[in-house]
Amino acid sequence: MKRRTFIQSSLMGAVAIPFPDILSPQRTVSDLDVKITKIVCFRVPYTRPRVVGGNSKYKMAGGTRHDWMIALFAENGMIGLGSGPRYGKPAPTDFPIGKSVGELLNSYLQETADKIGTTAVWDLAGKIQEKPVYELLGGKRKPEGVRVYDGGIYIEELVNRDKGSPYRREQAPYGNRPNWKDVFKEAMDISQQHGHNFVKVKIGRGSIHLSREAGNIQDAAVLQFLREYGGKDLSIGVDANNGYRLEDTLWLLQEYGDLNLAFIEEMFHEDIEKYREIKSFIRKNKLSTYIADGENWKSPTQAGVPELIESGVLDVLQGDMRMFQIEGILKEAELGQQVGSLVAPHNWGSEFAFYVMIHMGNVLPNFYAAENDIGKIDSPIYQGEAYTIKEGRCYAPQDPGFGLTLKPEMLNNAEIIYQYG
Repeated sequence: MKRRTFIQSSLMGAVAIPFPDILSPQRTVSDLDVKITKIVCFRVPYTRPRVVGGNSKYKMAGGTRHDWMIALFAENGMIGLGSGPRYGKPAPTDFPIGKSVGELLNSYLQETADKIGTTAVWDLAGKIQEKPVYELLGGKRKPEGVRVYDGGIYIEELVNRDKGSPYRREQAPYGNRPNWKDVFKEAMDISQQHGHNFVKVKIGRGSIHLSREAGNIQDAAVLQFLREYGGKDLSIGVDANNGYRLEDTLWLLQEYGDLNLAFIEEMFHEDIEKYREIKSFIRKNKLSTYIADGENWKSPTQAGVPELIESGVLDVLQGDMRMFQIEGILKEAELGQQVGSLVAPHNWGSEFAFYVMIHMGNVLPNFYAAENDIGKIDSPIYQGEAYTIKEGRCYAPQDPGFGLTLKPEMLNNAEIIYQYG
């Protein structure tokens, strides 16, 4: 590797957004010539503050997930902490023992970012460089914070919430047999208690739970109630998880355009011509609603994805944070910037992936919002400054890396998948 080029070359190869020189004149490549000596892949339970309902494809999401994580131990005693990939788990040989952080940040990670969790390498690099990850990537901490939304308002009223039900919170404020509005009041109250003023609401009841007509009508009733309960300043997006059809989407926008939906996500399976029709309808009716999609893409270069992005039919690109990792989000942002699209990484069931998104929000000029799946890791795994959400904005820590420190003894609280080295 040449001096001062190891990260610049990989970043500039991934994204056209201008990044300043990340290495000060006093630092050289030797700063990251620190070898990996041990790898630990582990997972920890992740609990939501309430049991979450279902969407258009399944009946219930539940109250607990597992956050897959990776810890990289370096020869200098530092530990890099990151989120694992969305699907499966990396093999020990995916992070070869003996490679340096500089080597991993070069072409090696560019080629394998969708297979392994690379955020641990960036965390380690930031700690070595004594910089937060967003600064390492050329960004600056936004004093106004990064816009976020709560992605956890699901199809709640079709889950049994009666007193005594295992799906009811013990401290639920409503009566023994709640009506559906009470259930959504609680969901919204919890969201606001966590600092949110922007929510994503699942729709698509006509895909699995009810008949098509009854489902659509109930979808609209829920949205109308949330607008009434949350007020005109509440931002509302919707996610159909491909449970709508073109005609259902046009119906919703035609009949309920006055709800001022921030975005419509995954209304149906990706179709450029259908999206063009929706976009034309939105413009003709002078709506401010964005079209969003992309959470199921495996990478920004997957067959068909660049063509979909380049068509310009998507206003918001939602590649999954754990699937794309930092490298993939950078590439997605580059493609989106060329056609005026924004980036809002998808996140489901991961506390740590949300933290990574906040750093990306301090880097990308076309960043829209970060998705928060409200919940916390059950056992203490790391310590550091909190990622605080206030009035719909999250403020990134200014400490090195992602601002979180793992102590080896904390791994006693985790389920170890493998250790190597």
